[in-house]
Order: sequence, then structure tokens, then C-alpha cells
Amino acid sequence: MQSQRPLFARCLAVVSSLLLIAPLCSSQLLAQETEDPNRTCFMCHGDPENFSGREDHDRLTVTPEKFENCVHCSIGMTCLTCHTDYTYPHPEEYEPVGCARCHGSVVSNYEESVHGYALARGNERAPTCVSCHGVHEIRKSDDPESPTYHAHIAETCVECHSTGGLLTDEYVKLASPAQQYARSVHGVANEEAGENGISGAATCTDCHGVHDLKGHNDPASRINRLNVSSTCGECHEEIRSEYDRSIHGRALAAGVGDSPTCTDCHGEHLILRPDDPDAGTYAGHVAVDLCGNCHNDPTIIAKYNLQEGVVHSYTDSYHGWATRRDHGHAATCVSCHSAHLVLPKADPESSVSEANVVATCAQCHEGATDAFAESYDHVAASSATNAGRRIVTTIYISLITFVIGGMALHNAIIVNYYLVEKRRSDRRERGVVRFDRRQIFQHAGLALSFIVLVLTGFALRNPEVWWVKYSGIALLSETARGTIHRVAGVAIILTSIYHAWYVTAVRRGRAEMRAMAPSFQDIKDFGANIAFHIWRRRDRAKFPQYDYTQKAEYWAVVWGTVVMVITGFVLWFPTWATGWAPAWIVSISETVHYYEALLATLAIIVWHFFFVMFHPDVYPMSFIWLTGKMPEHEVQTVHGRWYDEEVADMLDGLDSGEIAAGRQSPSADPEPGEEA
Repeated sequence: MQSQRPLFARCLAVVSSLLLIAPLCSSQLLAQETEDPNRTCFMCHGDPENFSGREDHDRLTVTPEKFENCVHCSIGMTCLTCHTDYTYPHPEEYEPVGCARCHGSVVSNYEESVHGYALARGNERAPTCVSCHGVHEIRKSDDPESPTYHAHIAETCVECHSTGGLLTDEYVKLASPAQQYARSVHGVANEEAGENGISGAATCTDCHGVHDLKGHNDPASRINRLNVSSTCGECHEEIRSEYDRSIHGRALAAGVGDSPTCTDCHGEHLILRPDDPDAGTYAGHVAVDLCGNCHNDPTIIAKYNLQEGVVHSYTDSYHGWATRRDHGHAATCVSCHSAHLVLPKADPESSVSEANVVATCAQCHEGATDAFAESYDHVAASSATNAGRRIVTTIYISLITFVIGGMALHNAIIVNYYLVEKRRSDRRERGVVRFDRRQIFQHAGLALSFIVLVLTGFALRNPEVWWVKYSGIALLSETARGTIHRVAGVAIILTSIYHAWYVTAVRRGRAEMRAMAPSFQDIKDFGANIAFHIWRRRDRAKFPQYDYTQKAEYWAVVWGTVVMVITGFVLWFPTWATGWAPAWIVSISETVHYYEALLATLAIIVWHFFFVMFHPDVYPMSFIWLTGKMPEHEVQTVHGRWYDEEVADMLDGLDSGEIAAGRQSPSADPEPGEEA
């Protein structure tokens, strides 16, 4: 114990010294706080290094310069004004600072808003006072540096309502209006006003409110349907007055919820000028896309007993035709009925009432009279309500059917004559085997299955086109259509397998494949053929057994069939395909399948039909696909090299109408009753 007495004595001396110094330190701190009440707080919070590495670094760092810009500082408030119960050392958790002590009414409004409701439900994403106003550098709303300054409101709201969408705790995406607002007339005007300018154009809080933001279903909300016109009317007072007097405004006020209000026509956030082609109020969109939303809706028409056919009677008029051509001066719905003061004809104030309709027409048609105004309206323009127009329409449809149908029958008889005569001429003429029976069978199988695949395939992608509706395919159920399409697909696969066997196992087939092989001579033949047809070569090009057009088409069919079969199987059995291939194979196969089918169909129409029907050498049609025979004159004209090298010798000694078997297949497998 004696050895510890010196240490005890020293500790007692230190404590005594502290007790003597404490009053002096307290008086000095008191003097400093009187001079600067926040100095003690700044000793720690004014140094950013004290909080480096912490997630709440920005919140805890409060420099004197930062606090001096705060509106609270300007009115003499100190740190302890808000942080009343803070002691040092600070505990780990504090109750958040409450703004209600000074801003009670604002906080009450906030608590009743959608933001306050979300916060009360425990949504951590819900904005609070500091989310919009800041923490320690809160500025007045008329300060250009303030996040609540008019020109910065949209930027502040975008912090949550970004282009990616606001996601709730229930994973429900709310509207993401930022990008749309930026493109709107309001957003563009505010952007053009500059950083320190005020355009007067509406921003988020002008429409939704400041602290009392409410959902559109809340009757007290500024964006509730019943209140929208009043909200817009704060800036557009005259238009609001017209709308409230219109039939739309009256109906909405009477509780007709289907009646349109400002946002139904102009949009909510993407409000564009009427001369902008993307605007719903653009002339080209007004009749069908805007007014037609209600006045062309059978449910709305029946519900409120509106006049039928008004949209069609407009679109089927000169005004409608000119508008579709983007003629800027053609009348639209709003030209006659006005944009906002839309009233029924029976209302004396209406622009289309008996007293005013002539003046309305005279806006475009100078010198308009009562008779002129009466000559065109929705009643006169509609066959349903205009008996004279209906009778004339019926007469002309009957006349067109009879006259054009008769013309078609007349011309069909003439075409049939030339088809029969060409067939007879081919029979009388010597010829050479172009297709044997197996080739005719393969061609028929390919053609039939291809046609069925095209019709049933495109009917799935384009069910609204006229040929789908009138061909009867539209009447098929999807199960029936899909089954027919798959059966045709199997048929084309079997035909292809048979063809592969034919060109590898049968001597004639192998000879045909050798004749179909591409060569450098095909390029020369192409040049010679084009030169002849543009009058740069006197002599016609002489082609071999198969020319470059036929070779190109054959190998295109081979390639297209392989592609369509592979992608078709992927689409038919997607679970099997994704079991061994990446997931993207299904969507890529769907795209390839469609466009390869489109390419093949167009190639058949533009290329194949031309050479087998419309080419002058074979018109009106080549019968090789039915008879397998190519007449001598056709071989000599189209395939001159083949004729000179092989066919001429084979035809020598044959009588008219006889067919040479063809030197390219001297040992072809014989058909029953035929010579090899």
C-alpha cells in the first residue's frame, strides 16, 4: 500500500486542478457560443475529414459556409433550434428532426399527401422534407440555387420519378413522366428560359400541388378528372371558361365520367403543340385517333345514343382525304365544332347551330350560303342517314360488280383460248423431256405445300389484311390454322427428302444436278443476256440446259428450305430447342422464319412467275410443270447452246409431236410402259 500512495496523490492533484480550471473553460466556451452559437458544433461537423468513409458523410458535414446559405441561418436560427435535445457525446440513434414545430400546416398537408401516406406505410423510398428542400442548406423557393426554384422543380422530382420509372415496395411501377415532360411545351419552355429565368410555363408543382400532392382518384386532388380543367385553367383561364360551357364540361360536371377533359385530348405530361405531328391534337390525328376514341366507339355510341358513322363520314370526305395527305388547311373536327367550346347543334351558341353554321363554313369557303352549309354535314355524308346516297351507292356497287365481273369473265375466256391453243401447239411440236414424272411430282408437292405454308403463315402475322378475311382463313380457329401449317411443313420436308434421294440415287437426278451446278460461264451468260436486252449486243445469248436464272432460283430454294425447316422446328418445339441452345434461338428463329418466308414469296412472284408465265417466250404459260415437255422452238430460243450441242441431234428423225428422252439421261430409271 505504501508503494501506491505516490500514484494516488498524483491522481488527486490532477482532479483538483480540473475542478479549478472547469469554471474558466466554461466561461470561455460560453463567450464563444455567445459570439457564434454554432461554433461548438462546427468544431466537429465543420471538418469533412471527421466523417470520411461514412455513408451519411454529406448529412453530417456542415461547414459554416454551407449553413450561412440556409434560410434558417438568415433568420437567426442555430443548430440547437432544430436539434434541441442533442447532447455530447451523441447517442447512436436520434429521433429525426421534426419540421412541424415551425411548419405545422405544411406538415399536416404533407401527411395527407401521397408522399406522406407512403411514409406512414413504412415505404423507405417515400420523400420527406429534406428530399426536396435539402438538409442544412435550405434555400428560399425564389432563390435560383434552390432545388425548389421554379426552373429546378422538374429536376428535383426526377430524383424519384426518373425515366426508369418509380418502383414501389410492391414492385409496382408508377408513371415515369420525366422524359415526356422534357419534350412537352411546358418542359421545353422552362428549358429555354434558362437557369435563372422563369418562363411561366407549368412545372410539376403547378399541376400536382406542392405539399398536398394527392392521387388522381382523390376528389380533393388537383388532377382528379373533375378538377383538371380548374388546374389547367389557372394558366389557361379563357380556355377553361370555354370548356366548362361546352357539352364535354357540362357532362363531366353532371357526373358523366366518360366525358373527356383536358388531359384526354392533350395528354398528361407529353403535351405538344397542335402543329407537332406527334401531338394527339395534330390535324392528321384529330378525327380518328382523338375524337374517334369516343365518337367511333360502339359502346360509347350506344351508351349515350350518339350519332353513328360521324367519323367515317368525315374520313370518307374531301376534308378527310386531304387531311390524310397532310394538307395543312383542310378542315378537321375542331374547324367546325371548335376545339374547346364544343356544343350540340341544338344549342344556339353552337358553331354548327342553324344560326351560326354558315359563318362557320365561311371561315374557309368565302360566300357560303344556307344551301352550301346544308349540302354537307354528317347526316348528308352518311349512307346510313342519307337515303339518296345509299341508293346511289347500292346501284353503283351492283353496276361495278356486273360490269367489272363481266369484263373479267370476257378476258378470262380470251386468256383461256390462248392457253388452250398454246397447249395444242406444244403437242403438235417436237419436244424434249424437261421434267420426268418424278420431277413433276416433286414440283407439284413443293408448289402445293409452299402455297399452303404462305397462306397459313402470313395469316397468323397479318390477320387483318383483306385476303385473309375473304379467303376464309380468318374463319379457321388458331388450332386448325396451326395444324394445317404444320402438316404443310411436314409435306415440304418429305418432298425435300425425296428430292435429295432422287438427285443422289437416280441417274437422271445426278445428271440434273451436274447440269444445275454453277459455273463461271453463268457470269458470262448474265453479261451477254443483259447486253442483248439493252441493245448492246446483236445476237441473243445462248444458254445451256439450265441458265443462270434457273440455277440461282434452284439453289435459293435449297437454301431457303433448309433455313425454314430448321427455324420451323425451333418454333414448333421451343422447349426442346432451348434445352440445347441459348434462349435467344427462339426469338431469332421467329424473325428469320418470317423474313425468309417473305423473301421466298416475293421471289416466286417477281422472279419465278415472270419466267414461267409472263416472259414473252412462254406467254401465257409454260406447260412444262404439267407435261414435262419443252417444245423445240422454246429450247432453240431460250436454251440455244443446249439445243446446238445435244437436242438438235436427238430430234432428228422424230415426227411432229414426238418427244426425245434427252441425252442427259440415257439410262434414267424407266417408268412403267416407258423406255429407259
